[in-house]
Amino acid sequence: MIRIAIVDDENIICSSIECIICEYCSTMHLKADVDIFNSGESILNHLHNNTQYHLIFLDIELVQCNGIDVAHEIRDVIQDETTQIVFVSGKDGYDRQLFAFRPFSFIAKPFTVEQINAVVEKYLRIYGNQNELFHYKYGHDTFWVKRSDILYFKSDDRKVIIQKQDGQESFYAALEKIHTELKGQGFFSPHKSYLVNYRFIKAFRINCIIMINGDEIPVAKGKRTEVAKIQIAFEKGSVI
Repeated sequence: MIRIAIVDDENIICSSIECIICEYCSTMHLKADVDIFNSGESILNHLHNNTQYHLIFLDIELVQCNGIDVAHEIRDVIQDETTQIVFVSGKDGYDRQLFAFRPFSFIAKPFTVEQINAVVEKYLRIYGNQNELFHYKYGHDTFWVKRSDILYFKSDDRKVIIQKQDGQESFYAALEKIHTELKGQGFFSPHKSYLVNYRFIKAFRINCIIMINGDEIPVAKGKRTEVAKIQIAFEKGSVI
């Protein structure tokens, strides 16, 4: 099941997005739990009561507590890095301002059925099952880690270190093999020794990427053009 919130002060917009999502999920034989909120304050009340969503379609131009205020509360106060935010707006020029909140996507009004469907499809493709596991072997034992908990992989000689939100694990493997396994699932390589989870990037620098835990991931000279393209997509709320 996918849990989705729609936040807009226009009921017709909320109903339109909800209908599109429900029809798409029905076609995909996927159960969707959709909640509608007409203000920033109302969804924040829910979120502060430990309610969590996979996706939030968030109108930027809400009255009083606007979409940017809501995103700030989600990321910086509640410290929720898992919920994916889709900004919806009838205006342009927000890209840089929204970058700090690591948006999943940006949809301009008036939107189309195809645009809403594409967002849900990309979410399912990249983040799909939140319990999806990455497994590795250490000696004769097999271990599992939720992919949604992994910030990045680091190659250290013959070992690979998994940097998680709550610690580290390590095992013997080739980073290139892991890169192939995780292709198309939100991971990319800015350096031959690193494989980064796109969703946990906090900032881009010329020579490095800053992760949400403050770790600096180096960007190889030969990767700068590729990383620059990823940064542009990131700032526009696109996904890789």
